[in-house]
Amino acid sequence: MASSASGTVLMMHADADHSQPGPARSYRGLIILLGIVSALGPMTTDMYLPALPQIAREFSTSEAAVQITLTGSLLGMAVGQIVFGSLSDSFGRRMPLIIGLFAHTAFSVLSALAPSIGWLIVFRALQGAGSAAAPAIAMAIVRDISTGRNASKRYSTIMFIATGAPIVAPLIGSALLLYTDWHGIFLIQGAMAAALAVTAIIALPETRDVRHHLEQAGFLTGVKALGRDRVFVGSTLSQAAMMAASFCYISGLSFVAQDWYGVSQQVYGLILAGGAVVMLGMNRISPRLLRSRTPHRVAVIGLVGALVVAGLMMLAAPTLGLIGVTITSWLCIGFQQLVTPNNQAMALSGHSQFAGVASALIGAASLVAAAISAPLLGLLGTDNGFNMGLAMFAFYALSLVSSIVIIGRRADHL
Repeated sequence: MASSASGTVLMMHADADHSQPGPARSYRGLIILLGIVSALGPMTTDMYLPALPQIAREFSTSEAAVQITLTGSLLGMAVGQIVFGSLSDSFGRRMPLIIGLFAHTAFSVLSALAPSIGWLIVFRALQGAGSAAAPAIAMAIVRDISTGRNASKRYSTIMFIATGAPIVAPLIGSALLLYTDWHGIFLIQGAMAAALAVTAIIALPETRDVRHHLEQAGFLTGVKALGRDRVFVGSTLSQAAMMAASFCYISGLSFVAQDWYGVSQQVYGLILAGGAVVMLGMNRISPRLLRSRTPHRVAVIGLVGALVVAGLMMLAAPTLGLIGVTITSWLCIGFQQLVTPNNQAMALSGHSQFAGVASALIGAASLVAAAISAPLLGLLGTDNGFNMGLAMFAFYALSLVSSIVIIGRRADHL
């Protein structure tokens, strides 16, 4: 009863929380909780990376086979976003999120007990599906309580909190390996998810009036409605192309730095940490720009910046070497922080009744694009960083064209 009452109150405030300045509630505690819950995905992916060689040795398998556990997790997240996002439109936000967190807990434990690499891949995919409930439903909750610029600012705050996970997760994993093995890492991941589930049971309010929207909530119905909205389509395609560029950085920089320039794993880890710090700094710029600009304009600024810097990367690679590639790649992923929260705000702005489906489709499209970009970059081959810059430039250009041509001026009212 208490959850239902709090949900009604939140829905009333959401109707009044528009993009213009006013006495709208901040929901600071709720946004912080959503940021912490959203960090579970990156923690799930990055925390066990230092243990990959150990897993390969224990199962007497190849590194390529162990890396499939990463691919499985990525695909699980894509499917999980669609499942849990759709369920949240029909049954409210709280229960699907809590179920997803407990599913993550269960499959973390099963991953720790996996008897073979094949079973580990399966359990990792299901673990990823459980963790996908968090980002999909977090986006939908923000749309329940806000829209326009206020929503963009709240997405930025969630991203700011979640972005810290890639910095600390490998460090935590490395520290844990001093006291335990890879089995222990998965058990601790399960404990983290269980703690978040209990916190959600206690502190997470229901933000969706299911009784009012149940007859409208359906995955196919939502897909049809969203497909007719050029702002949603343009924002989703723009976000997917940008994430493809981002994954070129994630998958390509490792080979460029370690194989071409010969840096150690420790130095490569510092390069990744430096990029994450730049992301955190750039994340705080978007809310400031939103004071005088629309979300679409801020997103375009970010894409233009990323496109220009990716071009500079191609020039820097043969002249400045690793230093030039590192700095330009940092700036590229930094400019992305101006794009993601505003694409999310635009995509969900007119779809409160299908916010769960909308957030799920954005997330799934981004994950699929990211998974496709890695082998495409592999076809170009590893070099001094020029090919990575070229691939990122192409995806940023596609993202910018999607934003300008498909969205146009249709989001100027936000």
